Amino acid sequence: MSRKTEQNLKKLLQVLPSKKIWGEVDLTIKKIEYDSRQISRGDLFVAIEGYSDDGHKYIRSALKGGAVAVVAQKDGDFRAKAKVIVPDAREALALLASKFYGFPSRKLKVVGITGTNGKTTISYLVKSVLEKNQSKVGLVGTIAHWIGEQRIKAKNTTPESLDLQRMFFQMLKEKSTFVVMEVSSHALALHRVDGTLFDVAIFTNLNHEHLDFHKTMEAYRQAKGLLFKKLKERDGCAVLNVDDPNWRYFSQQTQTGSLTYSLNDPHADFFTTNFICTPDRSLIDLATPAGEMKLDFKLIGESNIYNALASVATGFALKLDPDTIKSGLEAVTSIPGRMERIQAGQDFNIWIDYGHTPHAFERLLKTARKLTKKRLLFLFGCGGDRDQGKRPLMGKVASQYADLIFLTEDNPRSEDPEVIVQQIMHGIEEKGKVRVIIDRREGIKKALEIAQPGDTLILAGKGHEDYQMVGNKKIHFSDKETVLELLGASALTKSGQ
Repeated sequence: MSRKTEQNLKKLLQVLPSKKIWGEVDLTIKKIEYDSRQISRGDLFVAIEGYSDDGHKYIRSALKGGAVAVVAQKDGDFRAKAKVIVPDAREALALLASKFYGFPSRKLKVVGITGTNGKTTISYLVKSVLEKNQSKVGLVGTIAHWIGEQRIKAKNTTPESLDLQRMFFQMLKEKSTFVVMEVSSHALALHRVDGTLFDVAIFTNLNHEHLDFHKTMEAYRQAKGLLFKKLKERDGCAVLNVDDPNWRYFSQQTQTGSLTYSLNDPHADFFTTNFICTPDRSLIDLATPAGEMKLDFKLIGESNIYNALASVATGFALKLDPDTIKSGLEAVTSIPGRMERIQAGQDFNIWIDYGHTPHAFERLLKTARKLTKKRLLFLFGCGGDRDQGKRPLMGKVASQYADLIFLTEDNPRSEDPEVIVQQIMHGIEEKGKVRVIIDRREGIKKALEIAQPGDTLILAGKGHEDYQMVGNKKIHFSDKETVLELLGASALTKSGQ
C-alpha cells in the first residue's frame, strides 16, 4: 500500500471498551493479523477462536514470526512486549481493524443486505444502478468480492473483520465511493461487521436456515437485527420487506428512517401494481413515491420481483434519479447461478439456482410451474454438516410442485450422502416420483436424458459454485459446466458425428 498504515499501539487500544494490559504500549504496529502465518516483524497478533481451530494455539508461532503485541481472550504463559486480554477477541479484532485503517466505512456510502434469500441478486442489482449513476462501486458477497477491477474469490459471504476493513481501505484507494455488501447472520453474530457503519440496511426475508449455527429462529432473527443497529444515525435508512412478518422487529432495531416494499400491500412505499413473467423477462409496473415506474426486467420469478423492489427502494434511499434506477435494473441480464437460464439448443427449459432452503424452493418451483408446458423436473441435494432440520422440509416442498425429483449429493462434507438423502425422503410422500442418484454428474445426465420437449429441469443448491466438498477435499464440479458438456455430447450423438 502506498499510504502508510502504521499505528501506535496505545492509540489503537483506545478503541477497545474493555481490556487488561501488560507490558509496553508505546509501540509502532506495522499491521494487524489473525493468521500467525502472515505475521511479520512489528505486527500485532489477535488470537481468535475459529470453527475448527483456536488462534491461541499459535501465539508462540506469531511471536517467533516477529509479533510485538498480542491481543487474546485467554491469558497464557507467553511473553510479548505487550499483552492485551479482552472479553471477546473477535469484537476486538473488528474494532482494532476499523481504527487501524482509519474508519473507512465513514468515508464510503455502505449498503448492507441481510435476509435468508435474495442478498446476492440485490447486491448485483444495486451495483448496476450505482454504476449507471457514474459511481465507482465495491462489492462484497457470496460469489466474489470486487475492488475496482480486481475480482477476489469469496471464502465467506462476509469476510473476517480485518479482511473487510482492509478491503474498504483498498476500495477508497481505488476511488470507490460506494460499497454494496451481503451481510450474513454468521458475520453479524461473529462481530465481522463491528466497526462498520451503514447508510442503507436492507431486510429481504427470514426463513428456516442456519439453525445448525444459531440453534433457534429467534437467535437467527436477533443476529440479523444487529445490522440495523449499525445504520448511520444522521441519514441512514432501513429498507424493509413488509410481506415478511418479521419486518416490524427489524424496524424497531433502528432509530433511522425507513422505506418499505411489498408485492401485496398498497400502503408500502414501493409496491407492484402488476407484473407478467415470461421465460426470459419480467414486465413490472410498480408504484413509487415519485410516481409509477415500468421495468422491462431480465430476471424472472416472484423472488426477483422482490429483489427489484428492494433495489428500487435502495436507489431512492440513496437519493438517485428514478430514470437512473430504472436503467440500472434493466441493464442486468443474469446473475451467476441465480435462476440462470441455460440455452444450448435443447427443446426444454433448464435453470440453475443457488436456492437451498424450503422457502427458496417454494418460490423457485412456483415460478417454474407457471412457465412449464409439461413436466417439472427438479434435481437437488442438501449440504452435509449443516442444518439437518430443513432436509425433510425441502423434500416436502419439492414433492408438492415437481413431477420428477432427482436426489444427489451436494457438498456432503463429513456426512454420508445416502443418509442425507434418506432424511430428505422423510418429507416426500410420493416416493415413486423420486430417482436417487448420489453422483451429481450422473444425476444430471439422467435428468437430461429423461427431459422431453416442453419440460423444465431445475438444478438447485449449487448455483455459481464450482466445487463439491467431499470429506475435507474440494473437488472441481460445476452444474453449468456439466450441463453444457452433456448437452454438447448429446447434440454430437444426435447429429451422428
